[in-house]
Amino acid sequence: MKPGSVEEDHMVAAGAEIGDAQVILDELSNQITETRNQIKELKREKAILISDLRDLRKQRRKLIDQLKELRSELKEINNKRRTLVEEVRSLRRERREKINQLKALMNIAREKKNLLQSMDKEVRIPISAIRREIERLEWIQQTRVLTVDEEERIIKKIQELEELLEKALKAREEKKQYLELRAELTSLRLQINDLTSKIKKISEEISSIDEKRNMLRDRINELSSKVDELSKEINARQERLDEISKEISELVNRLNSLRDRYQSIIKEIERKKILKILEEKKRIVEEKLKQGKRRLTLEEIMVLYSDVDDILGENRDE
Repeated sequence: MKPGSVEEDHMVAAGAEIGDAQVILDELSNQITETRNQIKELKREKAILISDLRDLRKQRRKLIDQLKELRSELKEINNKRRTLVEEVRSLRRERREKINQLKALMNIAREKKNLLQSMDKEVRIPISAIRREIERLEWIQQTRVLTVDEEERIIKKIQELEELLEKALKAREEKKQYLELRAELTSLRLQINDLTSKIKKISEEISSIDEKRNMLRDRINELSSKVDELSKEINARQERLDEISKEISELVNRLNSLRDRYQSIIKEIERKKILKILEEKKRIVEEKLKQGKRRLTLEEIMVLYSDVDDILGENRDE
């Protein structure tokens, strides 16, 4: 039974017997009990939701803290990777320069080698032997009496030997330069190998970082998805919590309205009971007056001239 207005209650109460009013009171009492139970059940659900929200927010906060740590770690790894990549680029540039130097020196060494091979064919006598031979011929020229032909022959021979010595000395210098080039080539090859080794080592480190970075990204994506799911769950529970708060507020208003109606009908029943008693007392007093008994007590006079509101007012004052 749906409750109506207070005026309707008065009209019903005014036109109904006390028994009918009691039926209405019982119905109102049932509605009050039912409304209280609904409020109690909603408050129980509200308490569960608040507890769930507290736990869910705690979980989300924990995940967000983990995400902050992972993102900070990922940032450090990215910075380290950027530094290593730049280092590899620098080492590769250096290696390219060394390789270019190596190629240029190899060309020079090849030319030196060809020149030396050509000189070796011309100069097969050791420098010391050439010098000894020149000294021997010069000694002969200085210490012996020679004919003109012998003198010319020795001078010519010394000139040939001096030319040969010059070529031999030049060949020795070229060989020295060639050996220095060979040493420099060896040094460059070692440097290039060292650079290649460093590049390989750093590249492997970058690959290891890439694996770790991918794992971190996957973990971050996984945690981000969980945070999103928790946020949706929290929002859904918060919406339900707001709905429950609204429902409780509406039910509390309904409960107050039902209580007001209940008290209003109780007062109306009390009014009817007092009215009946007053009417009965007035009838007795009026009957006494009809019988000629003119002397009335103060109480009888009050009864005769009182109404229900006066009596209810006195009861409220008491």
